[in-house]
Amino acid sequence: MSYFSTFLVYLFYGLAFFSIGCAILFRNFRYSKLTISHSLWALAAFSFAYAFYEWSELYINLFGDRIQEPKSTYVEWLRLSKLSLAFLFLLLFAWMVTVVQSKRIRQIMRAVLLIVSAVYLAVFLNGLSGPSLSKEAITSLEVYARFILAFPATLIAGACMISYGRQLADDKKAYGRYFRYTGYTFLFMSLSAGAFPVEMDSSFFYLRVGVAYLLLLFLYLALNVFDKEKARMVESQLHQAYLSDKYKAIGQLASGVAHEINNPLASSTLSLDMLENRLTEQKQLDLVKRTRLGIDRAATICTALLNYSRSAEEVTQKTFINKAVSSALQLLAHKARGYNISICGNDTIYLFCNPIKLEELVINLVSNAIDASGKNKDIMIRFEEKVIDGYEYILLTVTDNGCGMDIQTQNKAVEPFFTTKPIGQGTGLGLAICAQIAADQKGTLAINSSKGVGTTVTATLAKEI
Repeated sequence: MSYFSTFLVYLFYGLAFFSIGCAILFRNFRYSKLTISHSLWALAAFSFAYAFYEWSELYINLFGDRIQEPKSTYVEWLRLSKLSLAFLFLLLFAWMVTVVQSKRIRQIMRAVLLIVSAVYLAVFLNGLSGPSLSKEAITSLEVYARFILAFPATLIAGACMISYGRQLADDKKAYGRYFRYTGYTFLFMSLSAGAFPVEMDSSFFYLRVGVAYLLLLFLYLALNVFDKEKARMVESQLHQAYLSDKYKAIGQLASGVAHEINNPLASSTLSLDMLENRLTEQKQLDLVKRTRLGIDRAATICTALLNYSRSAEEVTQKTFINKAVSSALQLLAHKARGYNISICGNDTIYLFCNPIKLEELVINLVSNAIDASGKNKDIMIRFEEKVIDGYEYILLTVTDNGCGMDIQTQNKAVEPFFTTKPIGQGTGLGLAICAQIAADQKGTLAINSSKGVGTTVTATLAKEI
């Protein structure tokens, strides 16, 4: 090739790999759910190292005849070091990306990578121990590096990318084809850059350049998936922020409405008490009783709304779990009649919280368990201490063997005003209140349920806040 052709070919060949490294480097994979995202940094490191190697090759091809001994030998050693470093990063990428394979295939591929690494190390050390470190010996080591390291590493990386693309396609992910195309390009690269030396035909180097730019193209298209993931994440966060503001506004409105409704309800209840004392006929008394039930129901809903929207700071104190559970069950005695409610937990377990809130948590969980139990009357309340990430928590669990919930219902269960109960039998605030109480206690509320089997709700509460 002419000087000008050599300059352009090496320049653009190195630029292709440098662009691959930049395409990976300038993307944020921190929140990505794609399996290979954690391994792409090794591919970026290989791309940058290989790009600088090819650009140094450009300099040597153009001006190598001006470099005299012993500097020329040092330059050859520098070339070999850069090439070996680049291929070691490629080997590392191939090792990491095998995670997409089954355990058996992953073990075989990693064993191959370990073997070729050991073989190249032996060849490299044997070259060092030779009588003379000539440029010809170093050139031979470069050929071995391509064939022993680059060829199997690129071959395995390509096979894994193809496999991963097929897995994505099986999951109805349209972008899986770009990962497959990237894998096929890796296979071509394993032949063009690893198996066959450039010296066999100058036109073969043009093929390498073409393969490098195909790899850049398909990898760029595959990496666009991460941009779409980030866009979806931002959109989801904005949606959650919108819902949070919406619920906050609804809570403030509901609090005001509930407060205003409570006053006339209290007045109506007082009037009913006075009327009930003056009536003697049973039919009239039954009508008053039915009216009272309706007013009490409305008052209960208003109280739940006020409790859900209340945000005032509350004083915490040492509260024993068994006492809070016993107190809650006493308040539920009329509703729990006929149910087998068992309690399992150490009487010495306590946490620092608002005892009224803890009782409210137990009341709502047990009340839901009773409503869902149906013919099966067994309900279990369990509480225990557990250390999570170095902090002490109390796990309060309520289990029933009732109707259970499907996945869609579980995902919506803690949303305000969502209920599966018939009209007039549920406000849809019970689990929402429980989730808020758990969050106030620096904890979480987890629901594990199966349709027709039963439900287990676990409140994880920090022992101290």
